[in-house]
Amino acid sequence: MRAISIVFLAVALAGCHGKSSTEAQLPPTSTLKAIDQNEKPSLLEQYRFGMFTIGGWVNQKLGQRFQAIQPQHDQAAVVYLYRPDSRWNRQEIVASSLFINSERIPSLLHNHYYWIELPAGDYRLSTSRPLGVQHFQKPKYLDFSVEAGKSYFIKYDEENSSTRRTVSGPLIMMPETVGLNEIAFTQLKSHSYNFVAEDQSTGKIRSKAQKIKHADYDPASDVQLTKPFKLWDPRTW
Repeated sequence: MRAISIVFLAVALAGCHGKSSTEAQLPPTSTLKAIDQNEKPSLLEQYRFGMFTIGGWVNQKLGQRFQAIQPQHDQAAVVYLYRPDSRWNRQEIVASSLFINSERIPSLLHNHYYWIELPAGDYRLSTSRPLGVQHFQKPKYLDFSVEAGKSYFIKYDEENSSTRRTVSGPLIMMPETVGLNEIAFTQLKSHSYNFVAEDQSTGKIRSKAQKIKHADYDPASDVQLTKPFKLWDPRTW
């Protein structure tokens, strides 16, 4: 009896172990190629060809005000990228190009935000300003890591980069409280991107990022009355 009990116990433990291993949820993978944060950007990242984006001096596009979002995958981190409005930003002719792990993402205009969704891991956000379609400038970059289910705020700020001591370059990871306060005044002027490879609703694996199209801008949605509107009553003359 004692031997039989031991056998049943071993089988039960093996069954529990097998069940936990099959039910364990693996972290989602990314459509982006992996990067080594110990290595600096290569020459291929500095001298590259690609499209360029017209800056705020010409591009007067408007968008909806900031709204926090729910990610497409519950294990994704949401990284909000934003650039506040300023006279300096409004006078830009060609916007600086942005890359996440060497993959091009939308440039940030003045008073502009969008977001990217990423699996937990290490990433490099880099920027360089092109001359036409050719990049010559040595890229400035920000290495960062994200955890599943969390939100992050990265600010693009060229004006004050020369006076900062703790951060070199225009890309800054902001504390959530500061980021939420600053991004609240910006507008969604471009598509956003989901770099999680797994489509959680279907289980299929993507080879390219999912483009998340933004809603068309409705000027009426920005109308805010500071005082109640009343019809003029001629009897009050």
